[in-house]
Amino acid sequence: MITALHGLTVDLVPHARSAAREDWSGEDSARPLSPQGLSQAGSLAAVMRDSIDAICSSPAKRCVQTVEPLARSFGLSIATAPGLATPDGTYQPREWTEGFHSPFQRELGGAWMAGAALAVLIGMGSAHPGGHVVACSHGDVIPAFAAQGERHSRGGWASGPLRSGLPARGAAGVHETGS
Repeated sequence: MITALHGLTVDLVPHARSAAREDWSGEDSARPLSPQGLSQAGSLAAVMRDSIDAICSSPAKRCVQTVEPLARSFGLSIATAPGLATPDGTYQPREWTEGFHSPFQRELGGAWMAGAALAVLIGMGSAHPGGHVVACSHGDVIPAFAAQGERHSRGGWASGPLRSGLPARGAAGVHETGS
């Protein structure tokens, strides 16, 4: 049992709609939200009514922008966590992305995401025992993060809810991002 997770509630929020990849020429991590995404981000605070102890986000601009209105609403700062970022070779061990292991980069990236997600989850639990944390990430990272929390929410690691995709798709607020 990982005691740092006892009683921790985590709301997983996918980033709001971002600018289209094909229309963006800069680094992907700097790709911002679209005008629609900015509107979605503004709706998030209205949906999140529970008290929040902390907000954690991927360092990607679109993720930070998604939770900025929520942070302002609750008077909180946003802690960025590379473990919530999409693995793209920028923070994975070089040995995993080049040379002998390069044919397995996708699989190793998934393993890296799962381990990084668990480290972020434990860090949140240690920093905010029994608290409520909102975590903003990407569509390819959230399932790995949720898988780590699945065992947690069933009592395997600790007791406490992990709520994925809040607000739900179709609700006013953050919807499926598509990019």
